[in-house]
Amino acid sequence: MTTREVFINNKHQLRAGWRIAIYTISFIILTIPFAFLADIVSKTLKETPLAKDAVVTAIFAIVAGLTAYILLRFLDKRKFVSIGLLLNMRSFKELAWGLLIGFIMLTVAVGLMWVMGYEEISLAQNDSSYFLLGFLGNILLYIAVGFNEEILFRGYIFQVFIEGTNKWIPLITLSLLFGVAHLGNPNVSPFGFANIVLAGALLSLAYIQTKSLWLPIGIHIAWNFTQGYIWGLPVSGTTVVMPLTVSMETGPDMITGGSFGPEGGAMCTLVCAAACIFVWKFFKPSEEMEKLVQEAVMTMPFKPAEAAAEPSEVS
Repeated sequence: MTTREVFINNKHQLRAGWRIAIYTISFIILTIPFAFLADIVSKTLKETPLAKDAVVTAIFAIVAGLTAYILLRFLDKRKFVSIGLLLNMRSFKELAWGLLIGFIMLTVAVGLMWVMGYEEISLAQNDSSYFLLGFLGNILLYIAVGFNEEILFRGYIFQVFIEGTNKWIPLITLSLLFGVAHLGNPNVSPFGFANIVLAGALLSLAYIQTKSLWLPIGIHIAWNFTQGYIWGLPVSGTTVVMPLTVSMETGPDMITGGSFGPEGGAMCTLVCAAACIFVWKFFKPSEEMEKLVQEAVMTMPFKPAEAAAEPSEVS
């Protein structure tokens, strides 16, 4: 193997491992200046935690997207939208489907626990300004979370990993890393970790089946918003600020998830498994997205320049 072959594959592209390493290093470097901005925001908005969390999360989502843009544009010589952020009518449909799937999943899980007598749910007792601010703050927060985590876990790294291996190794690997990223959350349990990994697999499937980030982004946003704001339950162990309802788990933690929220219980396992089957069976890429991705993977940014034509013999 030549020195060039260590770095460049037979498609004249930088090998997947190097691209993932460059993305990771670039993301860390770009995070440093933005972290100062996030710190300023945190101190400025410390009295309004919802606004603070939403803006700080949005800042890091911008870093993740900016890093992907720089590498796609200048290293891979590809269009940024090939990462799965093409904007057209199909994109809006996939986003809408994702929002619907995420809402139904959590509503079914919570509804079943309520029917079984394992959840007590009541409307928060407060004025109209509370509900308005709670809605706006939480929807902005979970939009930022959805974009941030999907670009990080189903974006550049995930897609490059697929190019370098196949779709199943990245699905398993990134889903496990998605679970590991939540291990620092409050009240996490082994069951909760397993369900976060399963949720990661669902979101990975949503990308694989559509080659677009809009479906997983929609699922992610609605999952968190429905679980936290609408039903007033912990989201991956974190307490929600200004929820629409107040809920209390009265059943076994194995079913309800306890203080970690529904993601720590068996109901989450059931709805996630069902959603995986639904996404796998009923979604496929649009022709436009399929073509865009095919064009992207066929680019040859490191193709050697054609050898200069040899001069003709002088008679």
